[in-house]
Amino acid sequence: MKPTVPGRVHAQGLDDPRFGSALEVVRHLGCVQSQLHDMALWAVARRMTGDVTLADLQSSFDDGEFVRTHVLRPTWHFVDPADVHWLQALTGPRVERLVSTTNRTIDLTVDTVRRGVGVVAEALADGQVLTRAELGSRLADAGVPTTGQALAHVVMQAEIESLVVNGPMRGRQHTYRLLPAGDDIPPRDTMLSEVARRYARGHGPFRDKDLAWWTSLTLTDSRRAIDLAGLRPLDVGGESYWTLDEPVESDVPPVMLLSNFDELISYARDPEDFTDLRGSAADVMRGAGLLMVRGRLAGTWSRTSSARRVDIVIDATPTLTGSLHRAIDLEAAAFGRFLSREAVVTFTA
Repeated sequence: MKPTVPGRVHAQGLDDPRFGSALEVVRHLGCVQSQLHDMALWAVARRMTGDVTLADLQSSFDDGEFVRTHVLRPTWHFVDPADVHWLQALTGPRVERLVSTTNRTIDLTVDTVRRGVGVVAEALADGQVLTRAELGSRLADAGVPTTGQALAHVVMQAEIESLVVNGPMRGRQHTYRLLPAGDDIPPRDTMLSEVARRYARGHGPFRDKDLAWWTSLTLTDSRRAIDLAGLRPLDVGGESYWTLDEPVESDVPPVMLLSNFDELISYARDPEDFTDLRGSAADVMRGAGLLMVRGRLAGTWSRTSSARRVDIVIDATPTLTGSLHRAIDLEAAAFGRFLSREAVVTFTA
């Protein structure tokens, strides 16, 4: 993590939470990576005013205030429903090409995927809401392969085409529903300009390769987007960054307990981002959360919930002072309130 990039923490809404609703957070950031659903909701809550609970945000999600779908990259994101159609129109073709490589290795043909998308759309007609397993049964009945990655890739194609998104949770299972038709898709240059401005607004100053990483666009398209958006150049340590407005400097919180895929690290990461850690970058991403100390990635944390408490285990590389321990306790207490449980913190040896 690069804490020296001016204004990044403020742009992310992590210095002083200032958003009044989940949709405001999602819209400001552009998208919120959300493989781990509950931890992605924590990423949203961490940026909101007041003590927002998991139950509060789950209710907002179930009501469709914001949606979850595969967009930008072949991974899950929360997104404003009003943005799904144009974002998929811009980035979907690149994601589709990336996924098609795997499709060929599992003998999932273009025609089979096309037929499967039709089955999914028909199954969800008239307001039906189904789990992936239930969609799998419909696909199997229609003779569409559903073993291995086939089911996920057929449904993902329906997402890329802006046909379906996740619906309300059914217990611990995600469901799918049809996405209503959107407005007319704007010209491609308009979308390129908009995605660059959205990324700059919600993520702070960035490099051309950061935008390319976030969107799955080519580096050429990323540079064109920056030019079309009229972003300002900014030199940071001899590297070229781009910004929407003059960066807002603010105090970096001494400690942050973030989701493991928090948007703060949604950029093309470099080896020096992991120099304060033991273990590999892959080890970090497999954890439940990121421990940020003075803006740098300094460890991981995990959580185990029971009826009344959540046990938080901190695995930190650097030696933590008393003041940092107290800051961790405050962060943990906020996470406990999010889960409506008492937080108990321990540290690995």
